[in-house]
Amino acid sequence: MILIINSGSSSIKYKLFDDELDEIKTGKFSFAGDNIPKVIDKILVEIGNQASEITKTGYRVVHGGDIADEIMPITLPTINIIQKFSPLAPHHNPPAIEAIRYLINKLPLSQHFAAFDTAFFKDLPAVAKTYPIDQKIAEEFNIKRFGFHGISHNWMLSQIDPDNEKKIITIHLGAGCSMAAINCGKPIDTSMGFTPIEGLPMQKRSGDIDPEIVLFLTEKISEKKTRDLIENHSGLAGISGTSGDMLELLESDDEMSKLAIDVLCYRTKKYIGAYAAALGGVDVVVFSGEIGFGSSLIRKKITAGLEYLDFETKFIKPDEELAIAKKLKQPLDESSGL
Repeated sequence: MILIINSGSSSIKYKLFDDELDEIKTGKFSFAGDNIPKVIDKILVEIGNQASEITKTGYRVVHGGDIADEIMPITLPTINIIQKFSPLAPHHNPPAIEAIRYLINKLPLSQHFAAFDTAFFKDLPAVAKTYPIDQKIAEEFNIKRFGFHGISHNWMLSQIDPDNEKKIITIHLGAGCSMAAINCGKPIDTSMGFTPIEGLPMQKRSGDIDPEIVLFLTEKISEKKTRDLIENHSGLAGISGTSGDMLELLESDDEMSKLAIDVLCYRTKKYIGAYAAALGGVDVVVFSGEIGFGSSLIRKKITAGLEYLDFETKFIKPDEELAIAKKLKQPLDESSGL
C-alpha cells in the first residue's frame, strides 16, 4: 500500500492507496490547536491494521527551490533542502518536516519519499524566471521565480495532454491560486514566483501588488504586521472582510464579497491573455483546485469574453495525492536515487 501525506498551512490531508492505486481511505485533519504528531496519530488510528502493509509513504513538499527533483527519497540531504527553503514557505515546509520525522518512526518498514511542488518548474526559461533587479544581488540570494503547485499543474497536463502536443494554460484555484503556461509538455511561465505569495489573489494571500506598498506599510505598521497582512489578511479575505471562503462569498449579497470574486476572476482572465501571448495561442484552458473544479460560475466568469482566443475549457478533479502515488509506482530510477 501507498500512503500520501499532504501537509498544508493549517491541515493535513491523507490518502491510502492499494497496490492498484485504488483509494482505500482518505481524510483531512486540522492541526489548529493540535500539534502535528497528534494529527498523525489520528490518521494512523483511521488506517488501523493496514499501517503494517504500507510499503511507500510520500509527502507533498511545497518549496524545494530549483535544487529538488520531483521525487526524492527521504535522506539527510533531502531534509536539508526542505529546511533550506522553509523561510520562503514558513507555513508549509516546517509542518512537512515534522510529519516526515514523526512518520518515519511510526512506519519504519515503509520507504519514505518527498514530492516537491517546485520541481515541475525547475527548467523555466531564463526570461520567465529572472526578476528585473540587480543580478549580483539576485545571484547572491538565489532570487528567481521558482513556481509552485507544480504537482497540480503537472496532473492537469497529464490528464489533458498526455502526448505533449498542445498549448495549455492550467489554472489551480483553491485556498492558494496559481497558473501556468505549458507548451507541448514544458512549462514556460507560472504566476507564483520566489514564494507562494506572487500571482493571483488567493483566499488570504495578496498575490500581485506594487512592491512599494510593502515598503510603505513596513514603515507605517512594522515589518511583522505587514508580513501578517500580506500572508494572512489579504486576497479574497482582505477585500471582502470575511474569511475569504469562496462558498461564503458566492452565497453573500454583500457588495465587497462580490467585488472580491470579480477581482479574482478579472486577474485570472488577464493572466490567460498574457499566457496566450507567451504561448502564441492556446488550445486548452484547464481548471482544477477546489474552486476551479467545483464552481462552474467562476469558470464562466473567467472565460467570458475570451471566445476570440478559440480554446477549449476543461476542468479536472484535483488529486495531488493520486498524482504522487502514481509517481511512486513508476519503475525505480537509479539516476534519482530511488
